[in-house]
Amino acid sequence: MNSPGDSIDDIISLLNKHYHPITQQNQRHKPSIGSAMLPQIKQQINVLYAIPNTYNNNQDKYKRKAVSLNRQQQQKPQIKDTSSFLIPMTRCLTFKPYSGSTDIIINDVGYYYKFGSSPIKLVKGLLEENGFKESNDKNWTLYWSSCAIKSDVYTNLFAYQKVCHFPKSYEMTRKDLMHRNISKMQINNGFINFNFIPKTYILPAEMSYFLEEHEKIKNNNPIYICKPHASSQGKGIFITDKIQDILNKQNSNNSYVVSHYIDKPLLINNLKFDLRIYVAISCINPLRIYVYQDGLARFATEAYNSDNVKQNRFVHLTNYSVNKDSPNFVANQDPTLDYVGSKWSLLALREYLKLNKINEQQIFERIEDLIIKTIISVESAIFQACEMNVPFRSNCFSLFGFDVLVDSFLKPWLLEVNFSPSLNIDAPLDLKIKGEMLADLFTLIGIVPLDQRFSQDLSYVRNQSNYDSKKHQQEFEKYIIKETEEELKRSRGWKRLYPSDQSYRYTKYFESDRPLNALLRNYYK
Repeated sequence: MNSPGDSIDDIISLLNKHYHPITQQNQRHKPSIGSAMLPQIKQQINVLYAIPNTYNNNQDKYKRKAVSLNRQQQQKPQIKDTSSFLIPMTRCLTFKPYSGSTDIIINDVGYYYKFGSSPIKLVKGLLEENGFKESNDKNWTLYWSSCAIKSDVYTNLFAYQKVCHFPKSYEMTRKDLMHRNISKMQINNGFINFNFIPKTYILPAEMSYFLEEHEKIKNNNPIYICKPHASSQGKGIFITDKIQDILNKQNSNNSYVVSHYIDKPLLINNLKFDLRIYVAISCINPLRIYVYQDGLARFATEAYNSDNVKQNRFVHLTNYSVNKDSPNFVANQDPTLDYVGSKWSLLALREYLKLNKINEQQIFERIEDLIIKTIISVESAIFQACEMNVPFRSNCFSLFGFDVLVDSFLKPWLLEVNFSPSLNIDAPLDLKIKGEMLADLFTLIGIVPLDQRFSQDLSYVRNQSNYDSKKHQQEFEKYIIKETEEELKRSRGWKRLYPSDQSYRYTKYFESDRPLNALLRNYYK
């Protein structure tokens, strides 16, 4: 496969040699690529068959349509022409959003999913409407879990199987570890480059440092927000300007993350709000990061006032799980009116900012920057865990919920990263945004149809040392580029943040400049 004239026999030979190398972790026999696979390999790269649980409607049908506001989706980056790379690629399934129906008739066509935790209605409904059936056997294609995945699930994966978390993702989603990792980046790369988290202390480990720092600024009456290090949905959070309140909590042997409170937030209708930004990592080697172009803006339900920090939680906390119990909470009943109520769509918020002459483009460019830097802060830990436990580059993907607060100076602050962002569909707006986001995510990650499961022969590309000649290395690099471009074609509502023509700006922040990241950085520059 040196040039666009090599024989199909050369391709078959290469795929057989490098598909499913035997390791100590994975001793199962894998089928070779024989004459039965020739028709699939000869197929054109971009051909899509009409198979169960796919649809051929124009993807624009599933983009949000604003009824009340005239807004434009951001244009996607131009996809480069890789047609000269005669690299065999697999087809991938496309998914339609969940309709919300509870009456789904499932025909068993060979596609299965499995939950590693309690079933989630949106995931279950979307997969079943697209022809998947739940299974407790090992023949599943997609594994979804709201909690961490056990190592034995990773080590026994086939190339076509997908799991919804990378190992060690908690390095970014546990509040104490996220702050520790970003603080390390501040030390190594300059505070100004990672100045997007409030000054934070991890207690009890940093209690002495916290008390020492508080003593320096106590005359300024600092306000602190305190969160249990591994909680979610606003549980256990309190705000105080009294150091004794924190000490009393610490005496109860609870571990807390204590941050300086951002007391000058940007307000809309005199209400505090934060943003739920959906972020996906589709691959760790090479690193590919996406942000969804819609999301949620979540509002507090009582007018903001920083004078008395011990007012009720409905003033200072924006969590939906907290504010839904407020007597002032306004539910959104019409997804086309996505600027009404205590929860807006992200696109409606951006339109509101534009109409009010607020530089929303600058805000979201800064948000995209902090997303990339936050993921880079844990890239090394996730990469090494995948090298040790995951047999194929294509096995894992992750969906994260980045919670961001914008202050009155239009600076975004990262509050936390959610390991398993809520996929509850309590309101029509939730169903619309989360349903489209999840359908686009499953399309993005490249789930292969049944007839191509064992033609993913170059998906095992972690160990480049297997490529024992310059020719094979060149074809391997072409495959990576083609794979990355094909994924971009499936991105629909997902915007790729990394790699891009700006990748070079982030090279210095990586612990290691990995060859595949360098390959794509040079390709896109």
